[in-house]
Amino acid sequence: MLNEPVISKRFDVEDIRKIREYNSQRHIKMTSEEIVEDTKKGAERVIKLLQKDSGH
Repeated sequence: MLNEPVISKRFDVEDIRKIREYNSQRHIKMTSEEIVEDTKKGAERVIKLLQKDSGH
């Protein structure tokens, strides 16, 4: 079982590394299309978090 990474409130380079490693392990058994869709969904979550933190 793969555990989701714990992301800090700072969302720094270390957090990005954790996310990339986690996604790498998850994507091993996915098709290219599934990976693209999963990446888009993840990016939407990150963009919303960044907008929330910046006050937009």
